[in-house]
Amino acid sequence: MPAPSSSLTGARRDLPADDASGLAKGILYAEVALTIFCILMFSSALIGPLFAPQTLDLAAAESDSAILRVMWLPVYAVTLLLIGFRVTRLMRILPALFMTGLLVGLCFASSYWSIAPDITIRRTIAVAVTSLFGLYLAGRYRGGELVQIIALSFAVLAFGSYFVCICVPSLGIHNDINAGAWKGLWYEKNQMAAMMVLGFIAACASAYISPERRKIWIGLAIAIFVLVVLSRSKTSLLACMTSAVAIPILMALQRGGVLSVVFVWLAATGSLIGGALFYIAPDLIFKMLGKDPTLTGRTEIWASLMRLSDKHPWLGYGYKAFWTPTSVPASVVRAETHWDVPSAHNGWLDLLIQLGWVGVILFGLVLATGFFCALFRFARVKDGFFSVLILMLFSFLILSESFILSQNSLIWALFVCALARLTANDIED
Repeated sequence: MPAPSSSLTGARRDLPADDASGLAKGILYAEVALTIFCILMFSSALIGPLFAPQTLDLAAAESDSAILRVMWLPVYAVTLLLIGFRVTRLMRILPALFMTGLLVGLCFASSYWSIAPDITIRRTIAVAVTSLFGLYLAGRYRGGELVQIIALSFAVLAFGSYFVCICVPSLGIHNDINAGAWKGLWYEKNQMAAMMVLGFIAACASAYISPERRKIWIGLAIAIFVLVVLSRSKTSLLACMTSAVAIPILMALQRGGVLSVVFVWLAATGSLIGGALFYIAPDLIFKMLGKDPTLTGRTEIWASLMRLSDKHPWLGYGYKAFWTPTSVPASVVRAETHWDVPSAHNGWLDLLIQLGWVGVILFGLVLATGFFCALFRFARVKDGFFSVLILMLFSFLILSESFILSQNSLIWALFVCALARLTANDIED
């Protein structure tokens, strides 16, 4: 841990040295404990299955459940407390603070044209606090501290999932169309798998950056990988394997030399071959991923949404307003697809119907800025390549899930954290 904040110096000036040191350590431990608490809560583990087991959309459940809305208030309070305690650290990550502020500001502005303005305002507050937590993580902790705190949090989530699946299988294992697939502490298998990929990256980054605890973190990475396998999510399994392969490539790029040139060439060649195969024989790619060519009916959803987005092309229907239970345009999509569609199952398209092309272009510029900075700073942030891997994973996941500007979402918070670390000049100073 870094030395205690100088802001505490005056408060303990008259204390004996041992007492002052003990007080400082106590405050730091409490801060780490509160940080882990927020990480666990933003993961949404157990929240949905216990309080709203009949729906797969936690955001929709929060609209109907006063309990779910109220239970987030302590999380918001703790987040704001942590931010207030370390507010000066935000000055280190001004680029990300500015970019995130623009996105959240657009969400708030959309309440003026939203088809459900009350929901838009409420969820804008939620995504603002979620984003602030990501900024706090980036500004407060150094790379080695950050990834190990996140990995420790996922150790709790992983072993909690093992406990639930083994001891309470009715809660932790599917018994429906996905019978036998593990879902752990979440609604369904894909949610657990997506969360565990984040934990896998954090564990691998911790193993790289903390040699003295490497065996522990490698063991955690293996335990998390097994959970991904048991979830039967091929997309998340591919993400884990890609992350594992990316780490030695990034290490080689960091060192430079001939090997880095070879890796870049192989990566570029592989991407071109993969893109050509997807263009020439998409059915083959989908079968390899265990998906049908219509992506389980998602192409029908996308076609319907594109027709509706043409009616509000530039500003959309308002942040988080489209998929509300009383939404007329959402009822059109559900009628055309003949099932109760909860989301677009594509982050970019969901952003389009919420905030229009203005939102899509703005977020695209933010994401492009993150990748541009990652090209030159991925090794400088000294977090075991955690930030650049999170950026890559997020870009992959939003092709099939609606994680962009997702409120009360650990995935969004970690994306904001990665963006802040990669775009800041002095993050490790």
